[in-house]
Amino acid sequence: MITIKNGLVLCGFNLQAVKTNVIINDEGRIIKLSPNDESGEIIDATDCIVMPAFLNAHTHIADSILKDEGDGLTISELVEPPHGLKHRKLNEADDKQLVDAMHEEAKEMLYSGISTFIDFREGGIEGVKLLKKAVYDLPINACILGRCNEYYDPSTTPEQARLLTRELLQYCDGVGLSGVQDVDTEIMMQIAQVCNDEDKLAVIHVAEYYDLQEKSIQLTNQTEIERALRAGFTTIVHATQPVLQDLDLLMENSPFIIACPRSNGMLATGIPPVSVYNEVGLDVALGTDNVMFNKPDMFREMEYTLKAMRGTYQNKITARDILKMATINGFKILGKDISITEGNVSDILVIKQKSEDPYLSVVNRSSSEDIINFIMGNQM
Repeated sequence: MITIKNGLVLCGFNLQAVKTNVIINDEGRIIKLSPNDESGEIIDATDCIVMPAFLNAHTHIADSILKDEGDGLTISELVEPPHGLKHRKLNEADDKQLVDAMHEEAKEMLYSGISTFIDFREGGIEGVKLLKKAVYDLPINACILGRCNEYYDPSTTPEQARLLTRELLQYCDGVGLSGVQDVDTEIMMQIAQVCNDEDKLAVIHVAEYYDLQEKSIQLTNQTEIERALRAGFTTIVHATQPVLQDLDLLMENSPFIIACPRSNGMLATGIPPVSVYNEVGLDVALGTDNVMFNKPDMFREMEYTLKAMRGTYQNKITARDILKMATINGFKILGKDISITEGNVSDILVIKQKSEDPYLSVVNRSSSEDIINFIMGNQM
């Protein structure tokens, strides 16, 4: 039994700030929120904020083997499969290099308060196995989205893609596709259908930059966002450049949106309209994207997002909104409620409070050095 005592606790889905104690049993379940009760080991959270741990909703951690390489290249030259710089480097690396690199990045995320991350893992089943090997001895949850190289082979039939996906999903939590331009439409639909039938995640990059949208409309008379939604994908990454009727389609279909503002900024692809999505009631989660050019740090991601949204779109977005995108909303993608609520199993951070506003304190002023304690109750 553990009691986190004297802290300012961000409770429930809305992260309501309440001065209370949190009592957790030996199974990691929150059995009581009470300002007066305590039991077992005491963690003193005086002058601290008690909050859910972070979920990094989009990573490519194997790309850490080429940190800061290729700066100044176009996004296509950097990451487009199969001949972009990252894909050439991944193919050249041996298994030990990849495992060691992924292990170090997962450890870095853990030290910065991230209990769970959702990773796009290239290399088919073997690629998935390498990531599992990299994190097996770390108390961090890896949600792995696999991808078959055969998806990109023009000779692959829709039925073959369906069978490949079924086999792949025996080893991972879903499929993460690089984009609607890279895979045949019918194959894309088969992949999404198999994932949905097997209650796995179907995730795809869309509308990362305007040229992709323009090309999609020219070729198909549909935007990338429309094509992804029509194919059956329930979670989309980026949506940095919505055009035409995209916002209406998003509101109608209500997919999860994973935004990666720092990545978009680093690659000069724009600033995603996160505040607009939030304003119309869409669930947005934050991810740090490619370790090749971004440190997988949710503190940095939150601060950048808050200021980029206010500076670019002028419409109001709060630090509480941003904090939800880095915690509660990401876990919704996985069908999990890790909010600090009685009865829940939650991953909990205790962080120094650095200002009177608890949300701005975390989003605007905190770093991994301010983490006092990290209680992992939720193991996938």
